[in-house]
Amino acid sequence: MIRWSIAIALGLVVAWLAYARSATPGQRGRVTLLALVRFVAVMLVAALLVGAPSAPPSPAAPLVAIDASASWRRAHGDDSTAVRALRTTWQSAANGSDAVVLLGDSLRDVSRGDLARLTPNDRASRIRGAVDRAAALGRPLLLVTDGEIDDAEALGDAPAGSSVRIPKQAPRRDAAIADLTVPSSATAGDTLQVAALIASGAAGSTDGTMQLTLDGSAVGTVPVPTLAAFATTRVTLALPIPRGAKTAIVQAVLHVAGDVEPRNDTLSAAIEIGDRPPAVFVSTAPDLDVREVLVVLRGALSLPTRAYLRIAPGVWREEGSFAPIKEAEVRARAAAAGMLIVHGDTSWAPKTLGAMRRARALWVPAPPTALARAGESTRAAEWYASGAPVSPLSGSLSGLPWDSLPPLTLAGVPRSVNGTTVLEAKLGKNGQAVPAIVAREDAGMRTLIVSGSGYAGWAMRGGRSGEAFAALWGTIFDWLVVGRGDQRSARPASSWMRSGEPVHWRRGGTDSVVIAIVSRRSATTGGGANGAASDTVPIRFAAGGVESTTPSLASGVYDVRTTGGAAVLVVNASREWIPRAPTVRETSAARGTRSTTDAPRLSDAWWPFVAVLLLLCFEWIGRRVAGLR
Repeated sequence: MIRWSIAIALGLVVAWLAYARSATPGQRGRVTLLALVRFVAVMLVAALLVGAPSAPPSPAAPLVAIDASASWRRAHGDDSTAVRALRTTWQSAANGSDAVVLLGDSLRDVSRGDLARLTPNDRASRIRGAVDRAAALGRPLLLVTDGEIDDAEALGDAPAGSSVRIPKQAPRRDAAIADLTVPSSATAGDTLQVAALIASGAAGSTDGTMQLTLDGSAVGTVPVPTLAAFATTRVTLALPIPRGAKTAIVQAVLHVAGDVEPRNDTLSAAIEIGDRPPAVFVSTAPDLDVREVLVVLRGALSLPTRAYLRIAPGVWREEGSFAPIKEAEVRARAAAAGMLIVHGDTSWAPKTLGAMRRARALWVPAPPTALARAGESTRAAEWYASGAPVSPLSGSLSGLPWDSLPPLTLAGVPRSVNGTTVLEAKLGKNGQAVPAIVAREDAGMRTLIVSGSGYAGWAMRGGRSGEAFAALWGTIFDWLVVGRGDQRSARPASSWMRSGEPVHWRRGGTDSVVIAIVSRRSATTGGGANGAASDTVPIRFAAGGVESTTPSLASGVYDVRTTGGAAVLVVNASREWIPRAPTVRETSAARGTRSTTDAPRLSDAWWPFVAVLLLLCFEWIGRRVAGLR
């Protein structure tokens, strides 16, 4: 519009200068016609020079993104009629656009003809790639989806004029096992509490039952109540662990009348059963530090831990239930533990500790501060963590906010301890740094000596201090756990995973690259690999890192072999089969101004040049006829 305004202004000025004083009373009409011809000719020449458009810009064809996730089939069904209806909807949305892509667990181009044969199978619903593609092309995005998007927040970055189309669907009655809480390892003879999260679909679900099996043998059932649309409930069931060291498969199966989708009614997990407890925590002087450290030990590592507290001389209690237990039983369980942490009186079991060739931590807390008398005041010496020197654990501790952590009360580390300093502290943030935590490794047995109290203050403050507490004790237990008899260089990080999501691994050794041989078990026998082909999966750990990920696997049970031992990896059906409420809504192209293509330029057409030539010729002839020079 600005360019045409400039061209019109130039045309008017030139026409006025040429003919304003040329008209006589008898030639006024003829001169006016010639001035109009001059105006049009000059305007067209100026428009050509400034690059004026020959037509208004036209709306850009949208980038059509088709959600190819498997959740379509859960919501609409697998029958041919429903699939044909979906394909018709996709083809209708793609008409009028020369750019069509499929999204889900990846982004790829597709032709409109391929949509007639498309069956949605993707194991995720991610739209970030399609949003970025539309922004790069300068086109609006037309998203055709069932409304269940993993990264719905990415839609806020879509170009102006983008829209979402959600085909109508009839609600279906469905219930699914969305989550299963079960530890990755357990001790033979224990009884675990397994919790399952049940989710319902758009039409809710009726009441039913959930059955729990262990290696194919029924363990028990629990009732499942009626659920409203997109509701959830949690049910728990006791799981007794049998004797014998092995890896068992736990399977939860949902039985609900009228359920239309059987592929989300089963969830499996692997439990490594050992004859001795993986970890035992013994405290002869329980305090807040014990409580917070146990949270990290059980939460970050998912390591089943038995804890025993001495609340008075000769009086012992089991942590959690607070049930009484004899000291002899505590000593027996401590002797059988793969990893033992003794807090308080570290001479509590000198013979047991000296004989065991496993991981152990000796923690000497600071003595209680003496009570002040009348007119007196007493204050414990405050030590502040100052840094993590070079040690086998320093890689994971670098960058922690040491200067902002609450103070500690040290009990002192014996000078006779030979080892590597893991954590240093300074008195009042001044003076020489002294060891607060020391690590030692001897013939494969790892020992950690911890001094002082007050570490729980880091966790209770929260924020960066809480993160530093979790990082410190998580790193300590990660280092110790290698010495508890598990010599595998890498193992699955959790008891079960889902297809379509990265496989998480936990480091067990010092190698930065671990080669895992992964073999899928036969679905018919349920036993070993049964001659199936094995895949070699390289697992790369960052320097100082304890976890890594590899690409997702198809659902099934896999046997994993790495240096130092074997493991079982259970991959369940993708999360796309779990019903959930829509995360996006249908919208029209009302988000701002619609994206447009570049307007065609006047200079790209032939007719303006011909028009200018004809107009100038007509004006020259007209001037001669009128007697004008």
